[in-house]
Amino acid sequence: MLAEARAALGMAGRPNQITREYAARHGSVYLFAPWCNMSITHWARRSGNASAVLPAGDRAYTVWHAQDGERLGRWHKGTAANIKRYAKPGTVIFFDWDGRDDIQAIDHVGIVERNLDDGRVQTIEGNTSNSCKRRVRGPAVIAGFWTPDYEEDEVDVNDVWHEARITMNKGEKTESKRSPAAMLQELETEQDRIKATLKELGTKLDQVLALLKK
Repeated sequence: MLAEARAALGMAGRPNQITREYAARHGSVYLFAPWCNMSITHWARRSGNASAVLPAGDRAYTVWHAQDGERLGRWHKGTAANIKRYAKPGTVIFFDWDGRDDIQAIDHVGIVERNLDDGRVQTIEGNTSNSCKRRVRGPAVIAGFWTPDYEEDEVDVNDVWHEARITMNKGEKTESKRSPAAMLQELETEQDRIKATLKELGTKLDQVLALLKK
């Protein structure tokens, strides 16, 4: 997902590849439409994550996409505490320029590339100044967010190291507060959670199939 988003950095104007592909499926009206959520759709489909990111199908309207996450029970309001605790690489994050935590007021969407651990995130966003760029956003404009249930085999080790790397800022080294070992432990814990969830779903599926056979 993030690899596809990074590949789009620098894309500008409309129509563009993202709006053309969306319009080919849903009509020419989308060729010149706002394309921030079309970008999320495009990256999800291109990366093989459509089922996780687009549980109700393609999305161009940010409010409906936020509601998809809310229906799944994955929605978090955009408070600093929630951002620090729950936002992670691959999180779909929504913005309201008037600073409300109201899904109906959402104006824009992007994807989290890195949690800065201070209530802010680094994002990749389509249709920001009519182009695809990295931004740094904080709770003043974050309405909320949700993290898709990416499959275990979709976890990109490069994204883990991207978050943990040492960044250079005017000659000063700023290290992530978490060590690579700690981040690896978090990843393993998340993998265990996903395995348990899949096992539970398999059990429920067996129960439903058994009922259907009666």
